[in-house]
Amino acid sequence: MAENSSISAPGSVGQAPASPSDPVEDVGQVPTTPTPTDTETPTETPTAETPVASTPDPSTSVCAPLGSLSSLTGDLTKWLLTAPITAANSGGFKEPGGTELAAFEGAFRTLLTEGPTAQVVRDLAGMGYGVSTFRNATGGGWLVVREQGLFSRGGGTFIINLFPARDLWLEAPHADSDEGTLRQTATQLVTLGARALLITGSNRCAVTTASPCSGTTSVCGTKGLRISDAAHYGNTFFTAAHRALRATWPDAIAASIHGMDAGDGPEAAVVSDGTSALRPQALSNRLRDALNTHLVGTKKAFSCNAAEDSGKHRALCGTSNVQGRIDNGAADACFTEAAAASDRFVHLEQSATLRGTGASSKAVIQALADTVPCTLTGSGLGCQAVVAAQDCP
Repeated sequence: MAENSSISAPGSVGQAPASPSDPVEDVGQVPTTPTPTDTETPTETPTAETPVASTPDPSTSVCAPLGSLSSLTGDLTKWLLTAPITAANSGGFKEPGGTELAAFEGAFRTLLTEGPTAQVVRDLAGMGYGVSTFRNATGGGWLVVREQGLFSRGGGTFIINLFPARDLWLEAPHADSDEGTLRQTATQLVTLGARALLITGSNRCAVTTASPCSGTTSVCGTKGLRISDAAHYGNTFFTAAHRALRATWPDAIAASIHGMDAGDGPEAAVVSDGTSALRPQALSNRLRDALNTHLVGTKKAFSCNAAEDSGKHRALCGTSNVQGRIDNGAADACFTEAAAASDRFVHLEQSATLRGTGASSKAVIQALADTVPCTLTGSGLGCQAVVAAQDCP
């Protein structure tokens, strides 16, 4: 079972206290113009691809427990572009109750540790989530946990890789408002062989109810955070899934993928470990260096955790990110910043160029591959798969 999370305060965890603060975060989404040396093709328009539904035959392989689930077959990357996300100002996000969040976290953790048993499938169904398998056209197998039924609560879509290559999972908390990050993380999931991908089910501005958590932004037109913002409010299925992943894989790296308005500044990206502490050996500094090795054009990546980058980057250090605060051991992930970094969380802000489909966008995948090594048995970029069969029957 999953650890019993505190939910009396949004995003709270039982760790040592950290000093409260109110960081400023402005991640307005305004596309930038690519540099002359970087070719960017237009952003893809999601196509309503309908995968082929079937029921797989039982097998004695790792896929045997999946035999009772419905199965989808198609191009996973393209299919994920149609993940349901409630629109801005739609009122489509409905906050789950505390008991339900604890139950979801426990069920999701059981799914990760024991597989889709009949009981866990029933438990998730009782909270509006269906579980199915997805067979990618190019091989590989995934579990898909997604809202089902007519009345979506903006809860999100969660994908688990049955054959991961890297101890890494990806998060897209602003998958629609940070344009390009849904396509980007879906591609990264498959290409890198990451463990999982969490996709928000609601636009960060879906409701007008203010988030009580510390931090601020003007993205929604008025100053302040909303409870529909998966990165800045803890009482969500998105955060419950994050907690379950962290409890199951304590050493894995969680990468929170975002977009920023780079304007005419020198930044192609701003990387952080979820804090603003200056640490030469920080994971974020390694990712920054890897990015700068592969980036084309004149703009570069900067780190919030490198003394040499001080004064050159924007205040986009992810210090108010709830998932980062959880991983970094904040006393209360809603109200307090973390006092130190765990190097298990990385926050990546990117210009529109990096979120496009040109050369710089490929640099992000390569940089993540360089930063997080192949330590598991699946297949991924630069990894030699150990598992003989990378598919489910």
